[in-house]
Parts: sequence; C-alpha cells; structure tokens
Amino acid sequence: MQRILITGGAGFIGTHLCAALAEDSRYEMVLVDNFRRDSLAHVPSLREHERVSVVTADISSPDALIDVIKKGDTVVHLAAIAGVSSYYAEPVKTLTTNILGTYNVLTACAKTGIRSFVYVSTSEVYGSDALWVTEEDPCQIGPSSDRRWVYATSKLAGENFALRSAEENNFDCTVIRPFNIYGPRQIGEGAISNFSRAVAASKPLTVYGDGSPIRAWCYVSDFVRAMQRVIESPPTEARIFNIGNPREVETTLGLARRFIRLAEEKLEIVFKPGVSAEVRARVPSIEAARRILQWEPTVSLDEGLTTTLAWFKEDGISR
Repeated sequence: MQRILITGGAGFIGTHLCAALAEDSRYEMVLVDNFRRDSLAHVPSLREHERVSVVTADISSPDALIDVIKKGDTVVHLAAIAGVSSYYAEPVKTLTTNILGTYNVLTACAKTGIRSFVYVSTSEVYGSDALWVTEEDPCQIGPSSDRRWVYATSKLAGENFALRSAEENNFDCTVIRPFNIYGPRQIGEGAISNFSRAVAASKPLTVYGDGSPIRAWCYVSDFVRAMQRVIESPPTEARIFNIGNPREVETTLGLARRFIRLAEEKLEIVFKPGVSAEVRARVPSIEAARRILQWEPTVSLDEGLTTTLAWFKEDGISR
C-alpha cells in the first residue's frame, strides 16, 4: 500500500484529490493542514475514512514536519497562501510561507527518504499574457513594484527548490502548473466561486475592469485525474506539466453571462474598477500531458458551472 501525504490536504483541491484516491484500496492518505481554509468540513466522510488520517501542522514550522513526512511515500505539496487579496494584504507572509514553507517540506523529504514529490505550482509563472504557452516557454513575472506578483514569485522559487532538491536527494519530482481550476468546495476567492456565491444569494455579479481578460477554465475532477496520472506514472527525470482545459476558454464578462443563463434568473452585472494588476490571458498548451500522461480534460464549462453552482446553493453560500 502506497502512502500519499498531501500538504494543504484540507483545501479545495486537496479534498478532491483525497476523495478520488480513497476509492482505490492501494492508497493510504495523510492530510496535513493548518486549516487556514477548511474545505474538509464539507466532506466529513473523509475524516472518518479508514485509510485517511488528518494531521494539524503548519509548513512554516520545520520541526513539526519530520515526523509527519515519515508517514508518506509520495508527497503532494499543495499548501500555500493563495488568493489575490492575500497578495495585497499579506505580501511578506505570502512570500515567506510559500518559499520557506516549501523549503521546510523539501528538507524534511530529504531527511526521511521519500520516493516522489509532486509540487503544485501556478499558471501565474507565465506572467500577464499567456496564450497557449508550453512548459518550455519563458517564465515571466510582473514588476516587483506591484504586490500582485508575490505569489507567482514564491511559486517559481518553489519550482526551483523542488526540482533541484529532487536532483540532489535522488527522489522523483513532478511540477504541475494548474490553469484556473474550479468546482465545488472552492471556498477561497476566484471568479467562479465569487459568481457562484452571488447567484446563490440572488445578488448582482461583480465584474472588475471591463471583463475582457480570458481564461481557460478546468473543472476540478479533470485536474484531479491528471494528478492521479502523475502519482501512478513510473519514476522519470524531473518534468513539468501544464494542466488545464484549452477548449473551454471564456472572458470574465462571458463567464458572468453564462452564470445568469444557467441560473435562469434576471440578475444584474455590475462593473467596478480593477483592484489588481491585469492578467489579460491565460490559456495552456497541454500537449505534454496528452502525450506522456495520456490525459485529456472532458468536462465542459457549462457542465462544470452547473455542478459548482448547485453545490454553492446547497452547501457553500455562506462559506
């Protein structure tokens, strides 16, 4: 039986990954989190699962990690401070938690002798204009004068820490760059979760700026399938994968309009000035994932939005 340790395991993606792995008797899961956000509260069955254990710990505290990481063969590192409001309100904490926290996790991995490490990075490492970017395209971060880019900076540093640590300590490493993942239990901020809350409460949908930036929107179950392929694939040299859905591309304004159509309600769209640096386009090339992982996203945007909105109406409106 393989033990999968997931940092940030109580979060949006962590709980979905754990739920998917729990269906396979080959795996035991250890969820590590400080519960800054708690999506696990929405799936109490995971806490009660016989092959899932939950550990309260913070990646900023290195002494707490050694004994925890001894429990894992594969470490999936999701824990991070995320969300645009955090970048502006807590820029130094975002940098220190994401960079030094990742260093702490990797140091513990090197000392305990794990087999493989999966680092979940971000599409933000491609900068403000990222159209059909490949994993080999240059990483571009915006000006350091704008706090908006502290998250991308921290994640790019984490990629380098992870890849170089794996080389020096002889464990397998994969970097995943997600492109706008959404779905039920996304209790943090984001266009889809924000719109879902507004529709669930029958309130106006707020679009910041003119609504023209475009994104490729990937439903969480598709993303989790890609992560499972990474976990299950045989060890290889260090690699990086873009994971997203380039077939489901929509502007922010178009997304708001879709929500109103799917909700079948006459809701207002209001426009407010942008509160952060504009990211105009973010669409991936996923040819590497198709070729190496044999992975393809399958959930349409309308299907994913319908399922997400239903969850917010039933469970997530106050979260």
